[in-house]
Amino acid sequence: MARRVLSDLSREPTSMTIWLQRTCAALVLALLVLPLGAVAASAHSGGLDPQPALPRVVAIDPAVPGLQVSVVEYGARLRIDNGTGTTVDVTPAGQARTVEPVVAPGTTERWVDPRLTAAAKGDGPGPVAWSVPLTVGGTAVVVRGETTWPPAPSALPWWFLTAGVALVATVLGSIAVRRRWAALVAGALSVGMVASYVVHVLGSALAPDGVEYWPTVWKTAGAVGTIAVVAALAGAVLTIMGKRFGLLLCALSGALLVLLTGADVGSFGNAVLPFGWSADLDRVTTALTFGGGLGLFLTGFAVLRALTPAPGSVDDPAAEPEPVAAAPAVDVQETR
Repeated sequence: MARRVLSDLSREPTSMTIWLQRTCAALVLALLVLPLGAVAASAHSGGLDPQPALPRVVAIDPAVPGLQVSVVEYGARLRIDNGTGTTVDVTPAGQARTVEPVVAPGTTERWVDPRLTAAAKGDGPGPVAWSVPLTVGGTAVVVRGETTWPPAPSALPWWFLTAGVALVATVLGSIAVRRRWAALVAGALSVGMVASYVVHVLGSALAPDGVEYWPTVWKTAGAVGTIAVVAALAGAVLTIMGKRFGLLLCALSGALLVLLTGADVGSFGNAVLPFGWSADLDRVTTALTFGGGLGLFLTGFAVLRALTPAPGSVDDPAAEPEPVAAAPAVDVQETR
């Protein structure tokens, strides 16, 4: 009897140990991924973020043949193309030169000008005028511009779309551990999620000015984004093959994409988006990626529970019942 009680007790630590190992592995993985995702998110789209205001150049006074000044990267920087044959000196905003360039003849320079940054701190909606003094050769020139606040969309519908996608992904993922059809749909949802992320990256890589496109695509996605895409595709294939581990890979991909696109949900309520195509397309891809990633990440907990053996279900040699010993024979003498 005592040995049987000890055997019962020995079974529970075994399953508990497996559960703890998997939980600790998930926590360690999250701790490793979190800083990587945070770094990637802060460097997303060349450091460009959604903004409410948009500056533009109105005039160059006086006009100088060959001198072109424009606002690039959706209001982030000024650009000078110097085709004048003489040096163009940008007057510093303060007493000392910080970021303001001296543009040699036949070259192009880009910089973040503090005068544009200060103008964008207003609340709008009216235009705010700004000016940047230049010296072209020995001639004083002023670049005049204004910052406006385009009408911003309502963020509420986009948050509803994000929440709906997250809810559908969570419910499907929870059913997927028990139903084959739900697992197939969850795998398809994972592929759709990374497809939205790829479109988001391709459009965001068009925003930086003066850089090569495909290297910018790689820099925008980074190693973490690439891992997320590979994990989602591998997870979808394994899920189709009937392997529950595939859903875990989909959940890992979802967690990574949530970290990578978390900073981009600001596009829901801002009018100026650093995206090379339609602004609404950017918002749709962000909602699908962030919402789908969050739902698939929550699915991972249901998969871990399904993969964790129930107490007493782990094969353990010590749990085998002790054979019943035969009763000792009793010598009985015949009575004669």
